[in-house]
Amino acid sequence: MSQQQTPSATGSDQTTGTVQVVLVDNDILALKMLREIMSAWPRVAITWTEHNGSDAFDHYRQCESGIRDLPDLFITDISMRGLSGVDMSRAIRYTNGTMPILGITSYEPTQFYHDAADAGMQAVIGKNELSALKSIIMEVADTGALAVRPPFEVPGRTHLRIRQEGLPYILSLSQQEKQVLTMCSHGYSNADIAQVLDVSPSTINTYITRASRKMGVASKREAVALWTKTIGL
Repeated sequence: MSQQQTPSATGSDQTTGTVQVVLVDNDILALKMLREIMSAWPRVAITWTEHNGSDAFDHYRQCESGIRDLPDLFITDISMRGLSGVDMSRAIRYTNGTMPILGITSYEPTQFYHDAADAGMQAVIGKNELSALKSIIMEVADTGALAVRPPFEVPGRTHLRIRQEGLPYILSLSQQEKQVLTMCSHGYSNADIAQVLDVSPSTINTYITRASRKMGVASKREAVALWTKTIGL
């Protein structure tokens, strides 16, 4: 797997200028509405959709590994259960330095500018800003890129910055560590989790300690709080 994808690695149709778009939204009704509207626009192909951040990231990893084509534009809801759009963007941008990522939200977009830009997105707009959404997609169809304004940066620059910052913890956590943190977020005690997973309580403590270290926090409470925010509980 290369550390940075090239434009030729995406699924775009360079002959017709069709842009391959991925759409991720926690709101199933909004997802359906946006897909129907965008599918009616010329030169737009919705390659796949997801309504859960974790599933969307797993789907993206299949694209990255070559199982599926990479999209030309990744559109994601900012606030989602399973994995937030911001954390997903940072994980994607760690390995991909070309694909534009657009954040969408039902709330005031400006409140997310800083976090979204820091995570490697190129813009954030409201879900009701359909003319702006269409303009962005057409720009990507025409040029293969997306012009950005501060505080946002081009994909290549954010890719280099995020790689210098180190592996995002969402990529370093094991499946067992994620499972334990999720159960902690739902209020299960270490003893309860050990019983459910049929392991010893000391094993659960080990998972939490390792996860805390990867997340850069000093305690279980901090790790669970950060994970709860990450998965949108």
